[in-house]
Amino acid sequence: MRIVCESPYDFRLSWRMFSEFAGKNATREGSLALWWEDRPTSVFLKQTAREPAVVELIADPMPRQTRLFQQRMRAVLGADLQLETFYRRLRRDKTLRPVVNALVGLKPVRPPDIFQMILIAVSEQQISMRAAQGIRERILSSFGAPAGRLIAYPRPQDIASLGVDELRRCGLSQRKAEYLIALAGGIAAGDIDTESWEHMPDGELTDLLRGYRGVGEWTAEYILVRGLGREDVVPSTDLGVRRVVSHYLGGGRELSASDVRELLEPWAPWRGLTVFYLLAHYRMTQMGLDQAQ
Repeated sequence: MRIVCESPYDFRLSWRMFSEFAGKNATREGSLALWWEDRPTSVFLKQTAREPAVVELIADPMPRQTRLFQQRMRAVLGADLQLETFYRRLRRDKTLRPVVNALVGLKPVRPPDIFQMILIAVSEQQISMRAAQGIRERILSSFGAPAGRLIAYPRPQDIASLGVDELRRCGLSQRKAEYLIALAGGIAAGDIDTESWEHMPDGELTDLLRGYRGVGEWTAEYILVRGLGREDVVPSTDLGVRRVVSHYLGGGRELSASDVRELLEPWAPWRGLTVFYLLAHYRMTQMGLDQAQ
């Protein structure tokens, strides 16, 4: 199965950024586990051409609805994201030019389904990404589904059927466990229509998400930018975002969320994508990719 992506595209770089905290759900070499057609499915992806940019993928078991599966994977890879206009704009700035030039072809990789993104977001509330990764690994081991050598994240119905204590044993707090079970139950029952989120305006969707218990401003914005590929959304209250924006654009001073929004205003409508590039560049140059938080 072939996916032709908008160039430039560097699958290896993009996947490395995605897989760093994926644990048993994905490998750095291009493998991923997900649910498809009610079956745990393993996928292997590899870029086979640069111009045009082509990613070949193999799925096991083979999807029956191949066109729908291709559409899903196109969204996961950000295949339709056009970077050239974004690059031209950022290269006008002497600070951002080297960031762009070091990361040509980098695209954000989305989790393969929105409930997985919700689980990721809830697990990362107010703790480090490394600590949240440990929690997710225990959730995967306890409630995920094997797909080859990897494990697919549990579905909403899998989490909705659990008790709070079962999730707390994985490291979630009482409240986070309650939030996740309630959100999973709403999705499984059809009361939360995640499919409608894809085409809702950013502000409207943010307000909708913040109406659910356990979803504050940071969680809603994180779901939009990472889970739905909204290129102009920034979780500006995030400490890591504030630090990296300060490092590149704020002279190293301590920034508030409003400071972050003000500094990023010139880069609309790509503020979220700009922050993604800043975070990726910082991880590679200041922390070393493998040690990045």
